[in-house]
Amino acid sequence: MRSGRNLLKVQALFAALAIIFAPAAAAQLPGGLGTGPILRGIDDAVDRTIDRTVDRTVTDAVTGRVDRSVEKLLQAKDLGKTLLDPLLDLPLKPLRKEVRVEENWRALDHEWIALLAPEQLPALEAANVQIVSRRTLASTGLVLVRVVVSDQDNFPGRADALLRSLGATAADRNHLYDERRGPMPDPDPAPAPTPQGGNGNGGGVILGLIDTALMKKHAALSRSNIVERDFVESSNPRPTAHGTAIASLLVGKERDHRGLLPNAKLYAASVFHQGESDATGATTSALVAALDWMSAEGVQVVNMSLAGPPNQVLGAMIGALSKRGMIVVAAVGNDGPSARPLYPAGFEPVVAVTAVDRRKTVYRWANQGPQVDFAAWGVSTPVALPKGGYGEETGTSFAAPIVAAAIAEQVAKGGGSASAAVQWLIRNAEDLGERGRDNTYGYGLVKPASWR
Repeated sequence: MRSGRNLLKVQALFAALAIIFAPAAAAQLPGGLGTGPILRGIDDAVDRTIDRTVDRTVTDAVTGRVDRSVEKLLQAKDLGKTLLDPLLDLPLKPLRKEVRVEENWRALDHEWIALLAPEQLPALEAANVQIVSRRTLASTGLVLVRVVVSDQDNFPGRADALLRSLGATAADRNHLYDERRGPMPDPDPAPAPTPQGGNGNGGGVILGLIDTALMKKHAALSRSNIVERDFVESSNPRPTAHGTAIASLLVGKERDHRGLLPNAKLYAASVFHQGESDATGATTSALVAALDWMSAEGVQVVNMSLAGPPNQVLGAMIGALSKRGMIVVAAVGNDGPSARPLYPAGFEPVVAVTAVDRRKTVYRWANQGPQVDFAAWGVSTPVALPKGGYGEETGTSFAAPIVAAAIAEQVAKGGGSASAAVQWLIRNAEDLGERGRDNTYGYGLVKPASWR
């Protein structure tokens, strides 16, 4: 009976998908597929298939009908995703044009995002908006929707008011976030030490990284325990340099380059795409989806070495996950000491990190302000390069992983919460600058034990 029910579910799934993907999917099906391999493989594949294919290429044409049908199929726990993924991973559309919006932030043209309860979707479907995609967030039970609004509504106070009138708990533009590399420091700085002292540390530690894609074939990462998932919402190329560098700091596992926690398990979310004029960017919707995945995998500490505007949807998501015990560690940014706060570092629950050199002098381009929580080495830091070998990078991006690793390691050692680990860091950080917490160094310097 069990196999009979599974067979019916498989047949129903293929019937629903045939409407959408024929003839493209049919052309990719290998001959002689039996129900045995289908049933063994289905359990790992449906979520990403639906997210990347139905939501991105079909939703507009079939409005909510396909979404509702597929959602029912997804509720069957014995349906999976491994086999369907290669069959239905059709090319995605390019992202909408990038534009400059309020306060010169980057965003996708006319595109807004919102968090709604599932029962509010019919009202959204009937509204004067074009639905680009929708994704049910396992961590909150809400639905993340991307919509395109009219010229008339494409303004703060109008689009967000429209979406809130339809029941959205948070709404904002689909902003773009930047990687946080910094300008190179003054000549002859005191560099950070080469990470060689991991000594097998990190067993049992789990970390999250939301960044670019990784070059996992690099010698520093090829033997590391990394689970990577892609959340880029288009067919645009995925850069790899920034994420590879950060991952090598966290879990690098080569003889001459060992990361902070070489035996830790790293969940890595690829969110950056190559945009116009070679600029890279990560959409807010991709960041929210990546955070939801991290929560579903039980990740308590997530590193986000990226920065952008105070997006209301991203802030609401981080706030909700913070209440569930997740700690987000973010780079404060490299726009200079008098620059405006950057986010997610500027959100209240986030642990914001600045960079110093080995002389414990703050990196001259680091943002400063009340959002700064800790300092860590981030000047001339040895990291893995995507084409092989190693080089040096500077910026608050490369300081944040030190604090993220310290929190995650403390969680693993003490078996407590991530917030308790943060309090432990506050008590043990080396006070720099003004006595007590200050806007330059926060609570002080966090030095990983393996690098002291």
